[in-house]
Amino acid sequence: MLGAAVLVAGCGGSADREYSLPETLCGVELEEELYDSLFPGGTDVHVVRSFEGGALQAARYCEITVDDEVIVRADAEGRDTFEEFGLDSLGVEMADAEPVEGEHEALVWPGVAMAKAPCAVTGAEGHNTIDTLALVLEAEHPGGDDESREVLAGVIQPLFAGVLDMTPCEEHA
Repeated sequence: MLGAAVLVAGCGGSADREYSLPETLCGVELEEELYDSLFPGGTDVHVVRSFEGGALQAARYCEITVDDEVIVRADAEGRDTFEEFGLDSLGVEMADAEPVEGEHEALVWPGVAMAKAPCAVTGAEGHNTIDTLALVLEAEHPGGDDESREVLAGVIQPLFAGVLDMTPCEEHA
C-alpha cells in the first residue's frame, strides 16, 4: 500500500519540475520513487551538502535546495535519544510521533522523520565518540500531513540504512 501511495504522490510535483532529480538522496542510493515526492516543481535543484565523503566521520549533514529554497535537510550524528535533536526546534512533539516499521527504531511526523541504531565509533584515544547513530530528516514537501508522514515513513528506513553503511561503526551493536 505504501509503495502505491508514494508513486501516486510523486506524480504531482514532477509535472512542474524543470530539473532532474538528484541521482541519490544525500549520497544514499535509493529508488527515485521513494524520494520523488520530496521535490517540488521548480527550475534548479542544488545539492548544497551531501553525506558522501568523510569516510571516517560519524557526523554527517545534507542540504538540498530547489530554486534556492531548502527542501531537504538531514543530520546524522551521535544521539542517544530522539529528544536530543531538539524536538521544539523541529516543530514536533513526541506525543504526535508515529512509529515506522522496519529494521531500525524510527518515528515520523509531518515534515520530519527520525531513526536511530546502536553504532559504536571509537575516537583517537580509544573511547567511543558515539554509541548510537541517529538521523533526522526534514522535508518541506509534500505539504499535506498524511502524505508527508507516508512519504517520509517510506524514505527513513532505507536512507538510515545507507547512512549506517557510510559510518565507521565498529559494529551495529
